[in-house]
Amino acid sequence: MTKLKPTKRIFIGIGTVIMLLVAGFYWISRQIPNWGSKPEEVNLSLPGDELIPTPDLIWNHAITIHARPEQIYPWLIQMGDSRAAFYSITFIENLFCMTSGECRYVNANRIHDEWQNPPRGEQGIIMNFLVIQDYQPGEFVLARNTAELPLQWTWLWYVYPLNQNASRLVVRHRIDAPEDVPMGLFNLIMNSGYVMERAMMLGIRERAEGRIPPAVEEPLWAILWLLVFFGGIIAAVNFVQGATGYHALGVGIEAVVILFILTFVQPPFWLRLVLLLLMAGGVMIIYWQKAKNQSIASHPTQTEFSTSQADEPPF
Repeated sequence: MTKLKPTKRIFIGIGTVIMLLVAGFYWISRQIPNWGSKPEEVNLSLPGDELIPTPDLIWNHAITIHARPEQIYPWLIQMGDSRAAFYSITFIENLFCMTSGECRYVNANRIHDEWQNPPRGEQGIIMNFLVIQDYQPGEFVLARNTAELPLQWTWLWYVYPLNQNASRLVVRHRIDAPEDVPMGLFNLIMNSGYVMERAMMLGIRERAEGRIPPAVEEPLWAILWLLVFFGGIIAAVNFVQGATGYHALGVGIEAVVILFILTFVQPPFWLRLVLLLLMAGGVMIIYWQKAKNQSIASHPTQTEFSTSQADEPPF
């Protein structure tokens, strides 16, 4: 491997990463429509289904929450950009309102009584594009698009009990896109938004279970993500330099896989830390191998020295 030129290493590295990204995004796109849902939840008839009988896109996402429906529902009904926000990734949420000069998203960490009975058909969820169509305390919150959106969209949060101490939260999207919209591009845009919805569902679960996320959690998770990303960059540079053989390429592949997990799965903090340590271990081995190879190059072995002496003429 050390005989390969840097140009060939670049092509090998880029080709490997591209194949990995294509495979990863293909797998993710297949999982997103029904992520976390049981087959019976996918086939369940839920409030709002009749509003868009033949949608172009249907999402059914679900998560188990160790709380009763009446403990979960108050967090759902107060969601909205002018109220409790979405319990998701705040700095990304606020990117959407920077154009208006006002960043309104502040995720609530308590239940607000004044937000528990919003007016149906008037209370906005996302600005003036989605409003609360209907709700049933302890059971569901249904949002629907207004005329300002050039598509038909219902967004449902439905909660039902599993047992006395646990419930299932089902989040369903039904969207009928305009005929001139390319569905491939539309699905790609929607799939990218799943990252925020995944964070939202986890944020609801934490709050309903009584674990209010500390203020440092979000920047800390962003730092962990960036550390893994830069670890992948370090691996790529060392692979092109050729000082550590294929190990650096393996660490780069490891970085891509971990970034997929951190972005789409969003595991708990302890598992994120384990993944970071695995990444750090791979980078440390890169530098250990690099130092070892440099030491061998600068200090030839006795065998090599003896061989070189034997090749010299006696005079």
